[in-house]
Amino acid sequence: MDFLEGASNFVVFFSVMLTLGIAFSFRPIARRLLRADKMSFFAYDNYLNATHKRFEWTFRISGLVGILVLFTFQMFVLDDGGELKWYLSPYVAILAVIPFTELLRAYMEWKHAENRNNYKVTLLELGYLTIITVIFFATGFFGAFNFGWVN
Repeated sequence: MDFLEGASNFVVFFSVMLTLGIAFSFRPIARRLLRADKMSFFAYDNYLNATHKRFEWTFRISGLVGILVLFTFQMFVLDDGGELKWYLSPYVAILAVIPFTELLRAYMEWKHAENRNNYKVTLLELGYLTIITVIFFATGFFGAFNFGWVN
């Protein structure tokens, strides 16, 4: 899957912009099709209740602590002459926190929202972004980047 190998900077830029455009338009299109409530673009302040806010901030703070712990541990591994391990990289904590916060949002929307279609959109968006993330990391954005484990 190296169709971007040898491509010009414009082609890579256009591919990135097209992919981002599709990713950011998924939520509004899904919300419109399922007749779910509209949310602000930056949904960090859209809590359904105090419990949702408390749990989400617990996940976020745990993720931040996880990033710091993984970063510190990775530095000790490098100081001892070891090599970088992908599973100890700080982005692993970020990629672990995002699904938990979205699953929490879906559960809270299922349990407490007036419009029952809101949680469906959240689950669809989580599934879509999970698939896109796995594809990008597995292929190195279709050969545009070298992550080390992509041949």
